[in-house]
Amino acid sequence: MQPRRSRSWNPFGFLKRLQPRAVADVISELRKVTWPTFAETRYLTIVVAVVAIVVGLILGLFDLLFGWIVEQLFF
Repeated sequence: MQPRRSRSWNPFGFLKRLQPRAVADVISELRKVTWPTFAETRYLTIVVAVVAIVVGLILGLFDLLFGWIVEQLFF
């Protein structure tokens, strides 16, 4: 009796039934991706949120300034 091979878990195993070449290519490329760690994801999320808030505040201030200038000139 031969020892049973342990099978590794394959999250894309259900796609083997579809098996068009495009799906196999996508799976192949996804296996090459270097996924970020949780700490990197959290840090970059905070960076994006801070930059979005700062840019929003700057644009809001410009909008208020230009609105005030237009009001003073034309009304």
